[in-house]
This record gives sequence, C-alpha cells and structure tokens, in this order.
Amino acid sequence: MGGRSEVTIRNYIYSIKHFLNFYSNKKDISKFKEKQIIDYLKRNYLNNCCKASTYNFNLAAIKYFYSVCFNITFNNYLLPKAKISKKLPVIMDKSNFLNMINKEHNLEHKCFLALGFCCGLRAFETASIRIENIDSKNHKLKVIGKGNKERYTILPDIVIKLLKSYYKSKNMKEKNGYLFKGTKGNEHISADTIENYFTTYANDLGIDENISYHTLRHSFATYYLMNGGDAFILKDLLGHTSISTTSIYIHLAHDFNKLKGINYGK
Repeated sequence: MGGRSEVTIRNYIYSIKHFLNFYSNKKDISKFKEKQIIDYLKRNYLNNCCKASTYNFNLAAIKYFYSVCFNITFNNYLLPKAKISKKLPVIMDKSNFLNMINKEHNLEHKCFLALGFCCGLRAFETASIRIENIDSKNHKLKVIGKGNKERYTILPDIVIKLLKSYYKSKNMKEKNGYLFKGTKGNEHISADTIENYFTTYANDLGIDENISYHTLRHSFATYYLMNGGDAFILKDLLGHTSISTTSIYIHLAHDFNKLKGINYGK
C-alpha cells in the first residue's frame, strides 16, 4: 500500500470495513458519488464532533479504496480535508519519566519506556526491533520507520543494559529476529499492546491522562535540543523527511529564563 506502515494498513482496512458495513444494503457501491461519501462521513464522524485527524484518515481510506478497486477519483472540492489546528506536543517532565521507569518491575515494559524516551522511537518501531539491528558497541540502533525507511538512532548505556537484561531473561540464543516476540502467530508484539500498556500505566500512576506513548518521543526530541543537540541531526534520528517537521521541537526547547537582553531581576 504505497509504503504505508503496518499500523496504517490495519487501520485502513478497519475504516474500509466500517464503510462497507454501513452501506451493506446497497447493491452497487461502485456507482457512489461524492454525496454518498459525504453522508457517511457526516453521520459517523462530523455529527459526532470527531477529531479532524480522524475524519481525514477515514476520508483517505475511502478514497484509496475507490481508487484501487474501481479506478475512481473523487472531487477534492466536494470532499475536502478538514483543517487540523496545530498544537504544540506535550512533553513529559523528567521526574515523571523516572518515576514511571523506576516503579515498573516488568523488564519488558521498562524496555518499552526507555526506547521511547531515550531513543525517540514510535510504538510500532519499538514493537518491531530486530536483534541484529542493536549495535551496542557503537551505541546505535537501526530502526525501520514509516514507509519501511531505515535510519539509525542513539542507543544510550541505560537502554543497552535493559535490552541485554531482557534478552538474557528470555533465554534467547538467536542473533537475528524480533526482540519482542508476538503471540497468536504474530512475529512481534503489536504497537497497540505497547500504547495500551503505557496509557494504562500512566493513568495508574496519576500522570496527565492526555499523554501517550508518543509523548516519550516528543520528550526525547525536546530534551535532545535543550542539551545542545543539532536540529539537523535530530531530523535524521527521528526519521523526519523535512526539517520543518523537526522545527516544532526548537520552539519547545527554548529556555525563556535565559533569553539575552531580558533581565528578570528588575
């Protein structure tokens, strides 16, 4: 599917199935026009005050379905995207992260936390880490990101220690393959499992309910810049295509107590 990630593909399938079930009584959906698509989106998303990103994702899934199955392209003026308001990412305070990882007794879960906060990984990237891509000698980790694009990110000593401990605790002997094994026939653990674990654990500890596993990635990027890291290097560590995507962390990393020309003591 055009280099889309496993998570995106799975969500596309879910969205398309939901659309088909909604119109299950219709005989020929191939003859649908923009009106039927708009009716569906209004009833299921717009009228329910869903997020703009949710509306846009389902719209994209339906357009993709019609393009592939029926070679139909809808009019973008009649089926426009919703405008998404840009908000600054939420950053986790270091003390909250330390509280989370220190109170966590499950070694696998500790690895999840460290990989997000210390290496800047997305949930699906953490889930699909391969043993052969862990280069502890050179403190780097090869990551398979969006669109199966490969990149390297940093691998701090604390993360290396946790990964080695986890590897030994599972009595692993293999030098290749996925580190976090899946269940029910899956090769590796699912990203949903990691995301659900994080949300539940954060709520149990009474930490801000608006944070998610992706918050760890935002925090990694912000603290990297706050400690003097280069924005262009960060772009590569995160796997961003454009520096403009990375630039949002430059704003978050500013220490307004140390701006030149301002004397707060007066």
